[in-house]
Amino acid sequence: MIAVVRSEWLKLRTTLVPWVLGGIAILVTGLRILTIFLQQPDFAGPSAGYIVPHTTVQLRNLVGAGLSGYLFALLLGVLCITTEYRHKTVTTAFLVTPRRWVFVGGKLILAALAGIGLCLVVVATTLIGGGITLVARGGSFSALLGQVPAVLPGMLLAFALFGILGVGIGSVLTNQIAAIAVSLGWFIIGETILVGLVHSAYKWVPSGAATAVANVTASGAGGGRGADSITLAIFNWWQGGLLLLAYGLIFAGIGSYIITRRDVT
Repeated sequence: MIAVVRSEWLKLRTTLVPWVLGGIAILVTGLRILTIFLQQPDFAGPSAGYIVPHTTVQLRNLVGAGLSGYLFALLLGVLCITTEYRHKTVTTAFLVTPRRWVFVGGKLILAALAGIGLCLVVVATTLIGGGITLVARGGSFSALLGQVPAVLPGMLLAFALFGILGVGIGSVLTNQIAAIAVSLGWFIIGETILVGLVHSAYKWVPSGAATAVANVTASGAGGGRGADSITLAIFNWWQGGLLLLAYGLIFAGIGSYIITRRDVT
């Protein structure tokens, strides 16, 4: 299995995919940090200043500013498996690794590790960019660091499981364009429509589970104008973690079952 994972890592790092997705994730995290600091407090008048994160909730949301990067971990997982079908290398891969469960297992492990690596990148970006901005606004960098243990483990879990989820989706659909379209369509459009119609559904969708496990809120900076009833509609961190784990295992299981029995000729 170790040799398979090393082979998969070689495939991944010799393409532009992880570097491009990582760069976009860093950019999105930077924009998210900007919106947190530009958010005004509730009932702010025309002359009110902008918020400087200082409460526990606000600081945790700042640490978790890059949480939406799990979408890129998802795409990494999708591309990890669909690229084999797109470039017709899956047959050769099965000849080299006849036991398909080993092949799939290597993909799942690599996707989880890649998701963890991506998470560390976005958190580092947050601590550097957000920390500098926080100190410049008169905030406490040590207080920000104090919230990292409460947020980072959940984010690592979320990114890893979204990578596994991506492999599962890619294994089911195999067509790269279709898998990417379905993944982004659900998380960007599908969830938005569902939660807009039924606010209580937020805690049951993967995004809500990721928000819960990372110990952040749905509104962003916390206590700002963006806060709404959806902010409260999330599970506890361990409940969100179990739900997210269930999503990852279910899709990975379905994808593994299909790919180990599908004829590739």
